[in-house]
Amino acid sequence: MHSLLKAGEIERNKNMATQKRMHYEMGFMDESHLHEIVELQNIIIHCLDDKEMFRTHSPDYFMEHFKTKNSTIGTFTSEGLIGYSILYFPGDREDSFGLDISLNGDEMDQVVHLATVAVHPAYRGNSLQRIMQGIHLEIAQSMGYEHACCMVSPKNRPSLQNIFSHGLMIKALKLKFDHRLRYIMHKNLSHPLRDCHEEFKINSWDLKTQFGLLNRGYIGLGMIGSRDGFLISYGKERRFLA
Repeated sequence: MHSLLKAGEIERNKNMATQKRMHYEMGFMDESHLHEIVELQNIIIHCLDDKEMFRTHSPDYFMEHFKTKNSTIGTFTSEGLIGYSILYFPGDREDSFGLDISLNGDEMDQVVHLATVAVHPAYRGNSLQRIMQGIHLEIAQSMGYEHACCMVSPKNRPSLQNIFSHGLMIKALKLKFDHRLRYIMHKNLSHPLRDCHEEFKINSWDLKTQFGLLNRGYIGLGMIGSRDGFLISYGKERRFLA
């Protein structure tokens, strides 16, 4: 690991009888971490009940990002790598989420993706995903990028909570890679939305209604707990209201 970014204490097996206090460090990763990151990805996908929620990647994918400055952050304990976050700079490539949210052509070079984030099952509940993505958003802003985007499964409540906490909002709902339905979330890092009017609260499983609202220019503003799971609140910027 290079360039220590953050360090502190976390809990292994949090809220369990086997809970244990551990020291962690976050820093940038490089090609020497390939085996660890692939092994961690395999552990994570093996432990998921619904494997559709998590998109796996090849070793070549990780190697490509290791070679890009500031792209890959890892979280380490004495047990090795326990989490990672990847930042992707799509430029004018066809896989840019800027196309999904209809950014202008001259804005495409200002798009950065929160591409992949993952945490070992034994270390969930420590806000590591939120912390790593927060560091990456700060890095993106310091590099002059204006549009932060990511895609999230509508089923993935923890990831949605983390992304909403950083001020990203749902701008589209689309079939993406491997024909998986995903929210496309976005934040303007220079001019974040501040004045939004909530109009609807929609059950998270009601994707048809959400799709219709998004097509009418509404934005997913946040999450609210409910008996059936959770709701997504939708509204518009006040300047767009009739």
